[in-house]
Amino acid sequence: MEESPCLQPEESETEIQERHNGLELIHAIMIPAYREDIELLKETLKVLASHTLATRSYDVFLAMEERDPNAVVVATKLESSFKHKFRDVQHTIHPAAIPGEEPGKSSNISWAAQKVQEKYRDTKTWSDVLLTVMDSDTHLLSDYFRIIHRRHIRHRQQSSSVNMTLYMPPIVFDRNAHRIPLLVRVADLSQKRGVAIPTSVYTVTLPLVNLVHGWDADAGAIGEDMHMMLKCYYGANGQLAIESVPSPASQCNISTNLLGIRGWLANHRARYSQALRHMWGCLDSGYAVHKWLTIGNKNASSANSVHLTRHSELELKLAHYQLHGGRARMLTWRNLKLLTRIFEAHFVPVHLPVVTISSTIFANFSPALIQCRYLALVFQITALIRALGFAAMILYYFVFYEAFHQACIDAREVEMRRAGLFEEMEESFARRKKYSPRTWLDYLMFPVAGLIYGSVPLTQAAFSHFWSDRLHYKVSAKPRRLFSGNVSPGTCVAEKV
Repeated sequence: MEESPCLQPEESETEIQERHNGLELIHAIMIPAYREDIELLKETLKVLASHTLATRSYDVFLAMEERDPNAVVVATKLESSFKHKFRDVQHTIHPAAIPGEEPGKSSNISWAAQKVQEKYRDTKTWSDVLLTVMDSDTHLLSDYFRIIHRRHIRHRQQSSSVNMTLYMPPIVFDRNAHRIPLLVRVADLSQKRGVAIPTSVYTVTLPLVNLVHGWDADAGAIGEDMHMMLKCYYGANGQLAIESVPSPASQCNISTNLLGIRGWLANHRARYSQALRHMWGCLDSGYAVHKWLTIGNKNASSANSVHLTRHSELELKLAHYQLHGGRARMLTWRNLKLLTRIFEAHFVPVHLPVVTISSTIFANFSPALIQCRYLALVFQITALIRALGFAAMILYYFVFYEAFHQACIDAREVEMRRAGLFEEMEESFARRKKYSPRTWLDYLMFPVAGLIYGSVPLTQAAFSHFWSDRLHYKVSAKPRRLFSGNVSPGTCVAEKV
């Protein structure tokens, strides 16, 4: 039976621990940060520290960069402030010049994950360590970890194999959407993905991380979330379990610290830079096809694997056998769905406007070329289908998304009130009014935002790959704490890597 979304009654720590018959689950939470505002990180840790499982199960890893001159100072202050709030809290420092690595989130997480593996590889709880990757501005409800907790327990009770599951929450931009330009808000509003591909936040088991030899750190892994999902999926020969967790991850829209027309232009430039980085991940299309063509190959390299104890090694071999034992096939419904999602993410954003614009020009400016009435009819029918598709999308957002957004806001407010943090964060609740003209203007601007922050950067990325697969990585500009007394709402820090 599925858990109820968003709002659930609190379950005591003791009750949860009693349910898994003595198994000690550990949530290793990795938070990558590069020149982030310490107040932003402190707010994120405050939210995590308010969770029921924090003191017993949360092992927080602040993944810092050596290139950040303030990394050690910031991490040390945070460790000192929160050392009694979690099971453990520590920081890792990702070296700046490792050969073959590219600066970015994936290489940082790769380094931090190695430290998690080293910490737990000789423990009895190796199979029950869950690694969560989250951005520095992400607020997760306690439900997210409690639901994963229960699902992992259920799996361990029902199966003797190691849990090979990727968990992911839906994403909602509900913190500063009311303070940013229209097109930036709409671009993030339309950034929806299905249950197959995680966005920014996800959880994997430590055995799964060991199976695929951790996160990649080269130029091809710039789309870290999708790339890791694909690596896990094909590493498990298509048998990876991908589960959506009905507890939304709250995030901020991109924002700069400039005001007026300069701020308006800076916000759009920053959002385009972020979109280009996202679309640079279309490298994963080739990666996915290559892995699909070699699915079932048991001779994968283990050069990057971490040494395991005999006990852990045996568990991993058993899980590997169960996943690979004669069931690896190229032509499966799951593989088809995954490749369809890749097509939607990396081809449709360019394909759709090209087809729309070219067919419109052909039909209206070259009528003499249309000698066949059936061809003209095809143009009319496809134009009607596109119009109906746009109307259906608006209807979906009006009926379903607005209710989803409100439920997310309400759930976060309830939890923040319970934790005593609501008054501090009251300004960071971006509520939407269903019948407001502003809301309907958002809907009407979907095609414009999709073109500017989808089609154009994807085209630029695809053509750029003819010359290079390397991108100068830029960290997204994040707002500072909206409730900070000495900082105006909406200001942020935008740093380059």
